[in-house]
Amino acid sequence: MTTVTIYSVNDSGLNEIAEFLGREHRLGRDHFASSMLRAWADDAEFQLSEGNPASIEIRACDARGGATIEYTISPAGLTAETVEIDE
Repeated sequence: MTTVTIYSVNDSGLNEIAEFLGREHRLGRDHFASSMLRAWADDAEFQLSEGNPASIEIRACDARGGATIEYTISPAGLTAETVEIDE
């Protein structure tokens, strides 16, 4: 058996995403329901599964500044779980 670490975005990470969207997304924080924030978190978790940092991106057309902007969730915004898998 092999052990792997699986990361997930926790409540603190969801709050980070909400704050980032509030600052940088043209629609503002109030536009994003909990399910929408979870979808952004799923994107960050996918990045982690690919070996990348836990990041999300706002497209240029949706960003207040008119340029693509990326945000990386802090380690405090992630929960790690070590699991055993069969190979």
